[in-house]
Amino acid sequence: MEKVLSGKPVATLLDKATARLIAEYGLVPQMLLIQVGSDPASAYYVQSIIKHGTKLGCKTTLKQLPESTSEKELLDFIYAANADPTIHGIMIQKPLPKHISDNSINFSINPDKDLDCLHPINLGKIVIEADGLLPCTPAAVYYLMRYYQIDPIGKNLVILGRSSVVGKPMANILLWKKAFTNATVTVCHSKTSYLKDITSNADILIAAIGRGNFVSSDMVKENVILLDVGINEIINDEGIAKYVGDIDYNSCLDKAMAITPVPGGIGRITTSVLFLNLIQACLTQLGVNKTVDEIITFIFNANHEDN
Repeated sequence: MEKVLSGKPVATLLDKATARLIAEYGLVPQMLLIQVGSDPASAYYVQSIIKHGTKLGCKTTLKQLPESTSEKELLDFIYAANADPTIHGIMIQKPLPKHISDNSINFSINPDKDLDCLHPINLGKIVIEADGLLPCTPAAVYYLMRYYQIDPIGKNLVILGRSSVVGKPMANILLWKKAFTNATVTVCHSKTSYLKDITSNADILIAAIGRGNFVSSDMVKENVILLDVGINEIINDEGIAKYVGDIDYNSCLDKAMAITPVPGGIGRITTSVLFLNLIQACLTQLGVNKTVDEIITFIFNANHEDN
């Protein structure tokens, strides 16, 4: 296993699978990407999504709404997209303005078009190990673990963070009875006592706590595998903005058996998962329902065929 676990080869693998599915089924996938307000970080991510989709042959329609958009106006727009057969997937760029309820918006999206997997039906499917779309970031972590042969069976796996976007679905995916899951999982958060004692015993640590450089070298043991989901903007001594993960990469690098960089790690894979989800959503609307196992097999078999 490499010391630095780059997300690039994993993302490339997913993109190849997406391109093959588009060609095999003659798809013209279309995503509706909705942005409310003009958060600079969100705007950068939105443009990267559009650019990535264009390379894959997917159409991304961006609907930019003003900060003053009401919750009802946004809901009406989503309901119209749910009913539009030319739109195969919907993504709502977060964060939303404070006057709009995340839950109301998440619940309003047609589960079959819910590319971020935030509808309670999609989250529930993860818990009971039913087939459906996978949330982008947890799926990115899973695909990276599978690509680099990081098998959590018999390992002490700790997740830092309990959000509905990463921590909770990540824990449930890793509890599945599938290859590269079957983990024994501990989920920690801001109220966890003796946090350092828990993280110091982790064989695999997944950091998704949303605090830059939070995990220091004294919080992990030798030869730990560190998977960093966080992306946080900080201003360095020269006044220049840069992005760091939740793990202090420089202090933990020597101690770790393997570590994902930020940027260039999990985040690089997440966008590729988003478009793989779009293809699955497109196929579902055509009456072609592929199971999670079929998608996983297709991804990794495609890699062997290329080699």
